[in-house]
Amino acid sequence: MHRKTNAISHTGRLGLGKTATLGLVTALAFFVLSGAVALYITHHLRSSNDRVIQTHQVIVAVDQLLLDIQNAETGQRGFLLTGDEKYLEPYNTALSRVQTRMSRVGGLIADDSAQLERFKELQGLVAAKFRIMEGTIATYRSQGQAAAVAEVNSDVGIEAMDSIRALLAQVRDAETEVRTQRITEMGNAFGFAVVVSVLTGLLGVALTLLIGVMMRRAALITHRNQWMQTAELGLGAEVAGDLSTAQVAQQVLRYLTHYLGAVAGALYVEKDGHFDLAAVHGVPESACLPKQIGLTDSLFSHVLQDHRPIAVGEVPDGYISFGSGLGQDRPRYLALAPAIVDGDTLAVFELGFLNPITDDALALLEQVSATIATSVRSAEYRTRLRNLVLETQRQSEELHVQSEELRVSNEELEEQGRALKESAARLEHQQVELEQTNAQLEEQAQELERQRDDLEQANTDIQKKAQEVEQASRYKSDFLANMSHELRTPLNSSLILSKLLADNQDENLTPEQVKYAQTIQSSGNDLLNLINDILDLSKIEAGHVEIHPEPVSVERMVNGLRHMFDPLAHDKG
Repeated sequence: MHRKTNAISHTGRLGLGKTATLGLVTALAFFVLSGAVALYITHHLRSSNDRVIQTHQVIVAVDQLLLDIQNAETGQRGFLLTGDEKYLEPYNTALSRVQTRMSRVGGLIADDSAQLERFKELQGLVAAKFRIMEGTIATYRSQGQAAAVAEVNSDVGIEAMDSIRALLAQVRDAETEVRTQRITEMGNAFGFAVVVSVLTGLLGVALTLLIGVMMRRAALITHRNQWMQTAELGLGAEVAGDLSTAQVAQQVLRYLTHYLGAVAGALYVEKDGHFDLAAVHGVPESACLPKQIGLTDSLFSHVLQDHRPIAVGEVPDGYISFGSGLGQDRPRYLALAPAIVDGDTLAVFELGFLNPITDDALALLEQVSATIATSVRSAEYRTRLRNLVLETQRQSEELHVQSEELRVSNEELEEQGRALKESAARLEHQQVELEQTNAQLEEQAQELERQRDDLEQANTDIQKKAQEVEQASRYKSDFLANMSHELRTPLNSSLILSKLLADNQDENLTPEQVKYAQTIQSSGNDLLNLINDILDLSKIEAGHVEIHPEPVSVERMVNGLRHMFDPLAHDKG
């Protein structure tokens, strides 16, 4: 009996050993299978997450490529308007980076045949667009602004840019659709993982917990990435378009405060080595914010030195308050962040919160830094270009006014020239008349001599008287004739020299000096007329004066007197 019991016990131990072994084998197989399933699910989730990130990278790369092309076009237009080489910096920067951008886009979509077809077409359009811009700049340098602007106003560049935008929009839409599908696949994978976790039962609790932890971590990471990607894309859409710097700053604050749950915010834009207040959000009008901050002012100095966002907790009293009709309160936590692109800090901003600031919020602020800085720089380029257009219009109006003034001055000079020609004609006419009068006087003198000879024979007393009168008249005539000849020689020289100075053929005299020369010439003409008038006295005595009425220009006479006496009056004060 004892042997039988021992045999049964041994048999039971053998069966128990087999069962344990089978159970161990089954458990091991279960764990191996569960591990394989878990590894598969984890790999699938990670692969899905990588593919979602890839689609996001494609969208961001497409946006950056479009932004570079737009910056190149803006820089080209600024150079065409001003001729300043510094406005070609955005164009040169985009030209140096466009091949890198294109290579990155091509590498990201290498596995998608449809996208590759679009990418090949995009390469041709981008190359054509840059050839057009390069040709326009060359036209400006060789033919001038008018020819270059005429090329810009043609439809060739506009059609190329519209085609690029349309093609990039197709690439972006296709990637957005793919990302949506991949996110859906991730959701399905999550569901499948949950079902597998339930089926594993109690034996797979540890493995299920591990898988659950990994799934949760992956889900959190995916949710965090999607949350940050959505924020970046939404912010990019908010600041897109033809906005000024103040409008861009206001849109950034409005979006970030809404997305992160902040209650107030302020944004400062870099200008000449300091930062000026550009926009505020949620700040009451009675609050006194600094209009300008320096590189070492307040908490912003940490942000500017480290180039990273920072969080400040338990804000002390003295900060601004916000509220509504039901009450007021002040922010309890602050987040300060820079906006940096290509190593340059173009803006800094501050957000106020009621709740503690999470690491994800700081990571988001760091990720959107380049987007904000790029938008601010583009807005400043547009503002500068708009100001240049207005300045060009103002200068054009001033040139038009100056041309009108120059035309009026030319008409006045032509009128003065005609007056001088008329005066010269009259002077020549008077000279001819004077010569005729002298000839008549000579004839009269000869006649008087003959009459004197006759009278000498008739009356001695009358002859003596006549001789005295003739002698006195001759002395006076000789004196006047000699004086006139002696005065006319230097006077004519003075008139010729003053006329040469007034003509100013070498254009080396000032307008005031030309005016003085004209005054000297006018005074010399008046003196010559006075000499002629003195000689006319002898004509009056001889009775040989003839009166010829002529019209007289009162304005010309007054102008001549004014030119004569202006220097004397100016000299005597």
